[in-house]
Amino acid sequence: MRIFLLSAQSVTRCPARIIGTCVLITLVSASSSNAQTDAVCRQQHFGKFSEWSAAVNLGPVVNAINLDFHPSTSPNELSLYFSSNRPGGILTGAGDRNEDIWVTRRAGLDAPWGAPRTLGPNINTEFRENSPKLSRDGHWLIFGSGRPTGKCVADSVVEFYISYRENADDDFAWEPAVNFGCDFIGKGENLSPAFFHDDDKGITTMYFSSPRTGDSLLASDIYVSTRRFHGAFGPAALVPELNSPVADVAPSIRGDGLEMFFKRGLPPPGPADLMVATRETTSQTWTAPKSLGPLVNTGFDNQQPSLSCDGTTLYFVSNRPGGLGNANYDIYVSTRKKLEEPAPVLLSASHDGSRQGAILHAGTSQVASSSNPAFVGEALEIYATGLVDGSAVAPQITIGDRVADVLFFGKAPGFAGLNQVNVRVPGISPGPAVPVRLTYLGRLSNEVTIGLR
Repeated sequence: MRIFLLSAQSVTRCPARIIGTCVLITLVSASSSNAQTDAVCRQQHFGKFSEWSAAVNLGPVVNAINLDFHPSTSPNELSLYFSSNRPGGILTGAGDRNEDIWVTRRAGLDAPWGAPRTLGPNINTEFRENSPKLSRDGHWLIFGSGRPTGKCVADSVVEFYISYRENADDDFAWEPAVNFGCDFIGKGENLSPAFFHDDDKGITTMYFSSPRTGDSLLASDIYVSTRRFHGAFGPAALVPELNSPVADVAPSIRGDGLEMFFKRGLPPPGPADLMVATRETTSQTWTAPKSLGPLVNTGFDNQQPSLSCDGTTLYFVSNRPGGLGNANYDIYVSTRKKLEEPAPVLLSASHDGSRQGAILHAGTSQVASSSNPAFVGEALEIYATGLVDGSAVAPQITIGDRVADVLFFGKAPGFAGLNQVNVRVPGISPGPAVPVRLTYLGRLSNEVTIGLR
């Protein structure tokens, strides 16, 4: 949903320095009927993936002999936004980082990309524009700009600006942009905003990179800012576990908030690698970052990763040999597949996955059997395998023909690889062998039984 203090048409009239309070933007929520959002862009359980494939150059239709930077796809992955200093933009030719924002489109996920077009004067200026990022509903574009209008920090090089479009399928309907906010901006290049909305906690965070503690790009680190109750994003905080003595730049976060990609290494021309860090829950810190490996990285500069909504496609730029620009940067893509996960299994007393379940009266070691039945309203402990540790997605337990209230689910204490689900018995007819089933992320378990009086 879009949440406004003012109408959508008033966005362009918001004072540049208070856009965050003028418009309460749910940057990662769905909105109108023509929004591009579908289930792949929402917080979900992604499961396991294969390794990344060898990176492929997007080719001469998309890439030019000039610099091509900061790729980012629309939610439906039919539009690819990026920055470039190629001819035809508003700011070209005067320097190697005089970028405008461009877009290329395709008719379908298997169709070729079309010829890129500049976004025009509502987005691009005679100053530098880069690092575009679309909101999850496709109606908002947040990007970096070196324009002086609405500038927050005197010694910043790039700050974030925002534009709105009513039609989320029209890549050239963007309204004039205004500054996105001042509280989190630092000196130097503020780059690559990456948004995550925690659906369970109702909290929106923005990750980005900035060299605010130093005078060179080598001082670039990853920061995070949290959206406050009135809509504006607050002061930025360093994310220490993602940073190192070299440059850590351009974060891209998966839709569930559990996987983070970024560049680590030297500023252009590198070398630098694409890294990934993970965490089990959104309340935990990130693990030590790891390289994506030689199929993605090279001994050159690999940077500015951008992950698709479904987590299977990674766009990035590299100055590796074989590109179109003779040591300039081209856009590359690597893919991975979602792996099939096994169905959850309810444990049984007979160890064969059938008949009497390994279901205990809560707080005891006694099985809820025909000779020691459970009763309506009682709490039971159910043991299973195949749930995801740390997942916010609760399994569904059906006892008889009724869904039971889940009181707890997670790791079974003291048993590696075993899951525990505590439920309250719903009001159903008694019997010596009442069926119990578990459904998790659309996958149905085996059937076991309990005794119920």
